[in-house]
Amino acid sequence: MNELFICGQNIGAITNNVKADLHKHWLLQIFVAVDEKLVIKVEGQKISCRAIVINANIMHEFQTGEVIHFTMLINPTSLLGRSIRKYYLRGNPYYILSEDRAIELQKLLLNHIKVDNSNDYSEVIKNVYHYFDNKILTEFDQRIESMLRMLNTYHSDKTASRVKYIAKAMYLSESRLSHLFKEETGIPLKSYLVHHNLLSVYEKIFDGESITDAALGSGFDSSAHFAYTNKKMTGMSARDIIKNSRFLKASF
Repeated sequence: MNELFICGQNIGAITNNVKADLHKHWLLQIFVAVDEKLVIKVEGQKISCRAIVINANIMHEFQTGEVIHFTMLINPTSLLGRSIRKYYLRGNPYYILSEDRAIELQKLLLNHIKVDNSNDYSEVIKNVYHYFDNKILTEFDQRIESMLRMLNTYHSDKTASRVKYIAKAMYLSESRLSHLFKEETGIPLKSYLVHHNLLSVYEKIFDGESITDAALGSGFDSSAHFAYTNKKMTGMSARDIIKNSRFLKASF
C-alpha cells in the first residue's frame, strides 16, 4: 500500500513501503503507526512510540516493514510548521505525541483504511492540524512574509533566477536576502528552495508528467540531479516512492 497526497505545502503518505536510509532534511516530519507502535532511529537513538515529529535538519532513519504508517513532510515556515517548532519541538530533535492523542489518530487512520476506504484524507489531516493548532504566533519580518508569498506564486525553472527576481523585487542584494531568510526562519534559503523544487516535482508527477519533464520543469538540471537530491533528502529513491503509488489530492 502506497498512497501519496499533497495538502497545501505539505506532502505525505499512508504506506507500508518505506525504507529510508539515514538522512536529514530541512522539513519537519511526522510519523504515526496505524497499529501498535513504530520504531525509528533519531540521531542514533532507537525510539519506540505511537507517533512522533522529527525536527528539521535531524539525522533519522525509518522502515515500515509490512506495517502501514502515516507520514507527512511539513513545511517549517507554514503556520502548522511554525506552531510545531515553537510550542512542541522547542529546539529539541523530536517530540513524541501524547499517548491518548496518538491513539485517537491511530483509530482514525485504522477506520479510514479498513472501513471508509474513500481515498479522502481530509479528516486524518484535519486531526493532525488540530493537534498542533496554536493561534499565538509571531509573524516573520514582513519582508520574509512577502518573500514566502512570492516563492509560492513566482514559478521559474531555475532557483538562481527565482532568488534574483525576488531580491530585485524587494530591493535587497541576493546575499542580504539569504541572510535575512536564515535569520528569521533558521533555514538556509538554498536548502528551503531545494525542498520547494522537490514538492514541485511531485505535484507535476501527480498531474501526470514524467519524472524527467517534472524535474526539468521544477529547476533541476536533469532527472539524475533530481534523483540524487531526492535520495539525499529523503533516504529513498524517487522511483521507489513513485512505484505502485496512487496519487491523491487532500484538502479540508
